[in-house]
Amino acid sequence: MRPKEDGSGIKSLDGMENPTISPECQDLAKGMFSINAIRFRDFKWTFHDDYPDAPLAPMYFEVRMVRRHPMLRTLPVDILQSEVGELNFDMIADVPTAITPTVALLAERLKIGMVSPRKERKGKGSGALVDGFLPEDRGKTSVLLIDDVLSRGDSKLILAENLKKEGATVRDIVVLMDYEIGGRLILEQGGYNVHSVFTARQLLDYLYLSVMINRKQHDSVLKRLQEIRDFFRKIDGVS
Repeated sequence: MRPKEDGSGIKSLDGMENPTISPECQDLAKGMFSINAIRFRDFKWTFHDDYPDAPLAPMYFEVRMVRRHPMLRTLPVDILQSEVGELNFDMIADVPTAITPTVALLAERLKIGMVSPRKERKGKGSGALVDGFLPEDRGKTSVLLIDDVLSRGDSKLILAENLKKEGATVRDIVVLMDYEIGGRLILEQGGYNVHSVFTARQLLDYLYLSVMINRKQHDSVLKRLQEIRDFFRKIDGVS
């Protein structure tokens, strides 16, 4: 089954919203797809280090590649600027390193500070746990944590907690895309508000409706993401 024309230049299909993501996100998706920054095959993600028996991931959304392209690299900045507009924060922090250039550009645009938390305290030099965080920031600075994607959320939880250890207040975590495999629940149980611009399903719907992938690819990737979600539901004891 192929999608049908709806007169807007985007195809339509029963059960899918039209369009599924904002025009700015559509531009980012088209641009990333054109430079092979959205790929479909077997991938190991970060969680495979701790869960080697987890199903392999069926796709890769590689925001780190947009830094190479002047016409693309401001798109995620535009998108995130709109997303964070209603949130309250004093500084922003990246989850190194895929989103780091984007967060740096966003900090420049917003005219605010940027800090970079580490998973472990630096073993040399300053020994910093959060690069850029100053003694005078302790106890009075709210930091917004930003990343490209949300899968399990473990690394974000560690970095958010390390920001708090250094004296920052962290309430919100923003990601471009949520794979919807359980990470949101983990972060919310940790006391954080999670904001995603779009989900993997919405991205896949758009790619299919725009005839960048076929129905078999679309359905296969969703099925395999569901298998990962089911795997972690068992791990987490979620019925």
